[in-house]
Amino acid sequence: MKNEKDIFTKIESQLASRSADRIHVKNDQCNKNLILLSECDYGVIRNGGRRGSNYGPKSILANLRKMCAHKVNTISVESIRSKTCEENFNAQQLEDTQKISQALQSFSSKNIWHLGGGHDHIYPLLKSIEKDNDKICIINIDAHLDTRIDELYHSGTPFRQFSNETNCEVILYQLGIHKFANVQQNYEPLKRGSMKVYTPLQIQKESSNFTNMNSFLDKEIVIPDGFTVILSLDCDAIDSSSMEAVSAVNHDGLSLNTIRSIFSWYFSLAQERNYVGIYEYNPLFDNLSSKGARAVSSLMENYF
Repeated sequence: MKNEKDIFTKIESQLASRSADRIHVKNDQCNKNLILLSECDYGVIRNGGRRGSNYGPKSILANLRKMCAHKVNTISVESIRSKTCEENFNAQQLEDTQKISQALQSFSSKNIWHLGGGHDHIYPLLKSIEKDNDKICIINIDAHLDTRIDELYHSGTPFRQFSNETNCEVILYQLGIHKFANVQQNYEPLKRGSMKVYTPLQIQKESSNFTNMNSFLDKEIVIPDGFTVILSLDCDAIDSSSMEAVSAVNHDGLSLNTIRSIFSWYFSLAQERNYVGIYEYNPLFDNLSSKGARAVSSLMENYF
């Protein structure tokens, strides 16, 4: 009869063999999914937020890799954030833009996932996309407009910063916005492009209590021909029952099911390439079950 040491050795081997059933990371080309990691929270700090979202991308990825794959399922991952992000914020944004642009050119992946860090990381993603697209439509799921009128840029300024600097045609849809979370200046018109804002109450009313999101989105999100559509999720848009691990916890946010519906609608669009940014998840404020990381990774897993 085997002793307990032999049994536990076999158990460890048995558990290790399960990794073959998981989603795998490859360092070469994958046709479907490319994940870009921007592991810096300096933009959040500049905005007066809580430190820790720099750990978010790796935490989300770790939880994603624990999920079972029922077909050959691999992803490519690129870390595009240098360790010197706090030395010169503006210079680092330019460097990030260059790195993202290189990744977009080097990989042929259908789905591009960008995991931050603060919401400031959407700016270099947009600047990279505009190099080959002169018409951009952004669908932002958020509690905040992130259009602050501040001299120094941070996680609360990316959409106004992009509007100030781009030569593209820009349409910005803001879903889940709270008036109590935004000063009046945030609603000022953009220098370039249009912005339409929807509060959770408006979405609830116009989607039959969130039960008919597709009809609501089909009606309200007007995408003219030739526009590239980018989906951006700031995790503080998600209701605190599912997402506690953010700098600004949302006591009246959108449910995870509503977020799933928006993701599903976005991926139904006829685009050659999909771009999804997910930002502001802060694992330092998650609970021991990693509830927030699992919620975010589950949003992604549907498209792997």
